[in-house]
Amino acid sequence: MYKVMLVDDDVPMIKYLSKLIDWGLLQIEIVAVAHSGKRALQLFRETSPDIVITDIGMPLMDGMELAAEMQKLKPEVRILFLTCHQEFHYARKAVQLDADDYLIKDEITAEQLEESLRKSVQDLKTVRQQLEEISYKREIFMNKDVLKRQFLKQLTLEDRHDDLLTSGKQLGIEWKHSHFMIAMGNLNYASFPKRYRYKDEPILLYAISNIAEEMLDGSLEITTLTDQESYFLCILNYQPNLSCNIVERFSSFLASLREKIHSFLRIGIHVYYSSPFKGISNISQELRSLKQDNREAFYSEISFGVLPSSELKLWNHEIMVTLEALWSRLVQGFKDSDDNAITIALEEIKEKAKHQQLDPVELMGKCSQWIRVMEFERDLKGEDSFHRCLQQCGRWDAAVELMKSRIQEIMISGTSSSEKNMKLKQIDRYISEHLSENITLVDMADTLFLNPSYFSRSFKLETGMNFTDYVHRYKMNIACKLLKESMESTEIIAFKLGYMERTYFSKVFKKYVGVSPKDYR
Repeated sequence: MYKVMLVDDDVPMIKYLSKLIDWGLLQIEIVAVAHSGKRALQLFRETSPDIVITDIGMPLMDGMELAAEMQKLKPEVRILFLTCHQEFHYARKAVQLDADDYLIKDEITAEQLEESLRKSVQDLKTVRQQLEEISYKREIFMNKDVLKRQFLKQLTLEDRHDDLLTSGKQLGIEWKHSHFMIAMGNLNYASFPKRYRYKDEPILLYAISNIAEEMLDGSLEITTLTDQESYFLCILNYQPNLSCNIVERFSSFLASLREKIHSFLRIGIHVYYSSPFKGISNISQELRSLKQDNREAFYSEISFGVLPSSELKLWNHEIMVTLEALWSRLVQGFKDSDDNAITIALEEIKEKAKHQQLDPVELMGKCSQWIRVMEFERDLKGEDSFHRCLQQCGRWDAAVELMKSRIQEIMISGTSSSEKNMKLKQIDRYISEHLSENITLVDMADTLFLNPSYFSRSFKLETGMNFTDYVHRYKMNIACKLLKESMESTEIIAFKLGYMERTYFSKVFKKYVGVSPKDYR
C-alpha cells in the first residue's frame, strides 16, 4: 500500500479529491491532509508519504517551495501539482522539480487523476526495485568474504550440491565446465613475528585472495576462497583439451602466486594441489583428501606440489611421556633467560617429536598449554591469536620456530616482582596474608584508605586488568608452586587459597593457567 498526502488551502477541493476515485483499488491510502504549506511539511515528516498532491497557489509557502523542501527530506517522493493557473512558467518549474504531472483543477477528472497516480506508482516501483538491487549489491560487496566462507561450507557438504551453482552466481562464481583441480595453501607462521601481529592472519588471507584474483588474465578460470581454519583454496574449473597440459598451467599459476605473495607480503606459504577430477559433487571428497594428506605430511619438508597419498597413520599419543623431561629443560632455560639453552631444548623437542611421530593435533594443543603456563608465570595475558596460529601450523618446523619467537617475546615483555611499584607490593602482601579468604575490591580499597571506585579505575590503569583477575592470578601462581612442590591434594590446596569447592578452583586454574590442576601436576 502506497501513502498519499493531499495539500490545498481550498477545503472543498480536498474533499472533492478524497471522493473522486476509489483509492484502495490503486493500492493507495490517504495518510494526511493539510491546508497550508507549513502544516504539510510538518505532517510530511510525521507520515513520510510516497505521493504528494499539492496546490501551487498557496499563501506563505506555495506548492513549488513545498515540493522542493519535501524532496530534500525524501528525494524519491512523487509530486502531482494542482492549480487554477495555466501559464507555461508553472509547468516549466514543475518539470524542473521532476513532478509526475501538472493537473488543472477546473478540468480534472477521475480518469486523469487515476492515470497520473498509476504513473507515480510505477515510478515508485521502479525506484524501489533499483534501490533494492543497489542494496543487494552493496550487501554482497560488504559481506563478500562471509558469503564466500558460507559457499565454501556448502562445498564441504555432500548433500548441498544443488544449491552451489545458485549460491555461486550471487558471488560471481560460475563453473561452466566439467573438470576441476583444487589447491590448498597454508601460511608459514614462522615468519609472522618478524613482520606481522598474530591477529593479522585474516587480513593476510584476504590479501592473498586479492593477489590471486588480480593475477587472473582470463586464460584460467580460478576461484579463490578462504576458510576460518586458516587456509585458502584455489579451485580451477576447466574443460579437458589434449593440446593443453592443464596440470602444468595450474602448477605454474600457483608457483607465481607463491612468488608474488613473498614479494608483496614477505611471508612464505605452503601450497599443495590435487590431481584433476570430474564433477562438482567430488569437490568435498577431494578437499577432505587434501586436508588428510596435508596432516599426514606434518613432519615432512614438502612445501609445494602434489602431496603423496598415504594411508591413515597410527600416531603416537604419548605426548607427556615423550616430551615432559625435555620441556622441563626448556622451562629451566626460560626461567634462567638462557637463549642458548632454550634453542637446544627446542631442537631436541623437535627431533624427538618427529622421530616418535607424535599426533600433530594433540602435540599442538599440548604445546599451546605449555606456552600459556609461561605467559602466566610472567604475568602476561595469553595471546589468543598466537595460540590459534600455533594450532593451525601445517608443519612442525614452522611450529617450533613460532614457539621460539613467542618464548623470547614472553621473556622480554614479562615483568618480575622486583619491578612492581610499592603500592602493588603492598597489595601483594595483603593478598599473601589473607590467602584463605575471599578478598574483594572493597576490602583492598579500605586497607589502602581509598574510594573503591577510584581504586578500581587506578588499579586497572596501572596493571591492565581488574582487581578480581589480579587476585585469581596471584593465587593461581601460588597454586602452581604448591602443585609442583608439595604432595598435598588439590582439595587442600584449593582450601588454603580460599576456594571452598574443588570444581570451582579447577575452573579458575584452567582459565588462568591453560591446563587443569591434574595435567599441570
